Order: sequence, then C-alpha cells, then structure tokens
Amino acid sequence: MKKKKSNLDEMQEKKLLNIEHNACWIAFWGLFAAIYIQIALGNGGIQHLGGEIVIMIVLSVYICVSCIKNGIWDRKLNPNFTTNLVASLITGLGLGIFWTLVSYHRYHAPIGSLAVGILIFLSTTGAVLLLLSLTTAAYKRRKKKLEDGPDDDDNETEK
Repeated sequence: MKKKKSNLDEMQEKKLLNIEHNACWIAFWGLFAAIYIQIALGNGGIQHLGGEIVIMIVLSVYICVSCIKNGIWDRKLNPNFTTNLVASLITGLGLGIFWTLVSYHRYHAPIGSLAVGILIFLSTTGAVLLLLSLTTAAYKRRKKKLEDGPDDDDNETEK
C-alpha cells in the first residue's frame, strides 16, 4: 500500500503535531486520574482497572523509549540526580498521602494508615529514583552515541 502525500503545509503539520501532543497528555493524565479516582472510591480491583492500567503502561513505555531513542529528555528539566531525587520525592509524597487517606477511609486506624503512608512513600521514592537513574543513564548513553554520529565510529575502525 502506497503512502499518500500529505495535504498539509509546514504550518499545518506543526499545528497538527501540537494537537496530537496535547491529546496524548490529556489521555495520559485522564487515565492517571481515572485509575486513582476508582481506587479511592473502592472500585480499584485489577478486574476493573486492568484496561486502564495496560493502556497507561503502554503509553508511558512508548513515550519513554521514543524519547530516549531520539536523544530527547525534557524541554526544561535536566537529566541529573537532583532532578531525579526531587521528582522521586514528589511522587513518593503524593502516593504516600493518597494511600494514607485511602487506608484511613477504609479502616479508620490512624497509626496503621500513617504506617502505610510512610511505607508507600519510602518504597515509591526508592523505586522511582532507581528507575529515573537508569533512564537517565540510558538517555546519556544514547545522546552521546547520537552526538558522536555513525561517521565517527566508521573512521575510528578504519584507522
């Protein structure tokens, strides 16, 4: 099947890419909100959330792999340990508070709910920091490879 020529000019292509970009992030954050609202309301079993979770994971992995493959990190954030730590702490704090409230709502045990929140905070912060550190390392390797270019590798092997 032949690929048809685009009917759009460069400005329209740029606008379409911007629309698609916004739609992707609306879908991402919409799924995020739907998952956590359903969990908070008590409808959060895997049988109810399986589809949303699978779509969220596929979308997240696709964005991450595509960005690393193309040597792109972020428009504003730097790929370093401080940024990773702050993002991990924010994620851990958000999930810790969320699960503390969910646990208290379900069981009305303040000490137990606080323990759940602290455990979730620590484990989430550690897991996210590890994943971000691995992703940062993969990004830096890929960016270096892209900056070196294929010509440099060929010239070195010939010498």
